[in-house]
Amino acid sequence: MRRVGITDETGSRTCGEMLLRAGNELRSPASKLKKSLKRQLFFLCVAQVFAFVLPASPNFAQDSGDYSKGLASFRVGDYERAAELFRKADAAAPGATDALLLAAKSLVHLEKYSEAEVALRAFLAKHPDSADALYLLGFVLHRENRPADSLEVYTKAAARQPPTSDDLKIVGLNYVLLDDYPSAIRWLEKAVEMDPKNSEAWYFLGRAYYTRSRLSDAKAAFDKALQLNPKDAKAENNLGLILESEARPAEAIEAYKQAIVWQQNTARPSEQPYLNLGSILLELERNDEALPPLEQAVKFAPRNALCRLKLGIAYLRVRKLDRAQNELEEAARLDPENAAVHFQLGKLYKQTNDLDHARKEFARAEEIQSRATAATVPKPKQ
Repeated sequence: MRRVGITDETGSRTCGEMLLRAGNELRSPASKLKKSLKRQLFFLCVAQVFAFVLPASPNFAQDSGDYSKGLASFRVGDYERAAELFRKADAAAPGATDALLLAAKSLVHLEKYSEAEVALRAFLAKHPDSADALYLLGFVLHRENRPADSLEVYTKAAARQPPTSDDLKIVGLNYVLLDDYPSAIRWLEKAVEMDPKNSEAWYFLGRAYYTRSRLSDAKAAFDKALQLNPKDAKAENNLGLILESEARPAEAIEAYKQAIVWQQNTARPSEQPYLNLGSILLELERNDEALPPLEQAVKFAPRNALCRLKLGIAYLRVRKLDRAQNELEEAARLDPENAAVHFQLGKLYKQTNDLDHARKEFARAEEIQSRATAATVPKPKQ
């Protein structure tokens, strides 16, 4: 099926030209990757965004027994076996089929992105004009947290075949990883303009709006995502965040609870609605009620320092001091530069009369906070 292209605001540039412009900008020295919790949340939400379909391109003659067996394995979801068979098919007739492309698709389903990249680059070495391979490589590089490289590959792909709404969605998410939210919003808006029924694109557009404090736009985007996918737990959870920011705690709590119910039967339940529910209950000083969701948050995300911190605070408030110490010390190990963690540890040690450790933790918290404050103060011009 032929892809449909779009133009930019002036109506004078093709999408390929716009992607090329984006790629040129990203190659400049000013483009740097930054780490932040908000971008990690975007990144972690994109585990499954494409449905790879078969059969493969009719441009190749497919007569290998291993190839046919690979197709059969792929269709029943045995991606490990499919990848193995497609590799064997290509080894028997290097470059004669699109077996390596299908091996890469199998590996993406297995989330073996580095192996998928190797297969795709080998395929592209023999078929450099394959738009399907280029678009898939752009997605793989995005999943490998290499947004600048991903955008360059999308540029090459768009020069050969116009992008789809899903392609533009990944372009937008690459800009999220680059901490360029205005560009992310622009491309995500183009994604939903191209396909107004793309619920994932609406969700990520809502996240981008929310990050930029465009709350009414974010709410509209999440509402649209829920209209298209009525039990979208991620969108419902984010509506809870908006309700909380509007000082509507009772409605926010109900939204978080609803998100928890909707995600119970999903393959990958998220810690986020549990964390958000526990956090708002802590703010309302409903400490005993906060414990169960925060314990679940830690269960789902044991390496999330914020989950550990919130659970530690809850234990501290209900005077389960041993458990509080375990959680707060683990939070400090996971995020040693978090001033709030050290401050809470100081409070804990003070309650247990370990005053020497308390002083050290309070001093550590103050030192981290002072450094953070100094970093934000503009330096005088020379």
